[in-house]
Amino acid sequence: MTLYLDVIWFLNFCIDYVLISLTAYILKRNASKKRILIASLLASSYVILVVYPELMVFSQPLLKFLLSIAIMITAFGFKRVRFVVKNVAMFYFVSFVTGGGIFALHYFMQSDAVIMNGVISTKSTGMGDPVSWIFVAGGIPALWYFSKKRVDDITVEKMGSSSLVKVKISIGEVIIFANGLIDTGNKLYDPISKMPVMILDMNIHGTKFPEAIQSAAKDVLSIGTDDQEHPWINKLRIVPYRSVGHQQFLACIKPDQIEIEKDGIPITSPQSLVGLSWTSLSSEGQFDCIVHPKMYLQHVQAS
Repeated sequence: MTLYLDVIWFLNFCIDYVLISLTAYILKRNASKKRILIASLLASSYVILVVYPELMVFSQPLLKFLLSIAIMITAFGFKRVRFVVKNVAMFYFVSFVTGGGIFALHYFMQSDAVIMNGVISTKSTGMGDPVSWIFVAGGIPALWYFSKKRVDDITVEKMGSSSLVKVKISIGEVIIFANGLIDTGNKLYDPISKMPVMILDMNIHGTKFPEAIQSAAKDVLSIGTDDQEHPWINKLRIVPYRSVGHQQFLACIKPDQIEIEKDGIPITSPQSLVGLSWTSLSSEGQFDCIVHPKMYLQHVQAS
């Protein structure tokens, strides 16, 4: 069998570059492209083992691990031991995930690409089937994109779950329990009372409100025009807000009390308004109200 070392080396260099770049992306490392390029050259030098069997000693696990440390220091530098360990651990994680994806696609597609001593090679001939090379060359960027998207999704989910709270709204004898999301981007205030405004999904909690309030939430111009008045009408407020450049109005109700519970610790929110929105807040049902940050963070800062 003839081995085309330059082709094998170039493919491994590209893969190493992708793996190191993905490691930098996940850990938010500000590594220059030059350092990643040099680290990729160091990592791809492993293909020399295919040509020189006397160097097979470097295929031992300990020496492989030391090489990984050298690659990470080359790419991201050395600040402290923990910094390097974290980089190496993530590099192995990315390699295992990507390598596992390649193996899964390999057995699914039955290509003739194989990994020999940690180096991607081909069966039958040194060059291999062109379809196999296209498959491997195209599979690595696809897996990089897939891994990047999954990391982004996990990050968003983690950020979202850390901001989720349980909300208890008391209006007279009516108690409303909701799952809230503390949204630091929510800057909605009542311009008169300066009270912060949280948003409640009426698609889920609308039945807890009398028809007069439901109608007011759908159309603020209907406030006070119903034949049957309700005591809660006096609790209604109209708060203006901007949406995509248009001035709109939101019907809000002043509750008797709002309790917010996070990590098992309940706190009583300062006086606030509850905006009644018929727009679905979460397509996946993770939360059904958006909590103004001042309603919770003010208590945290005070404590």
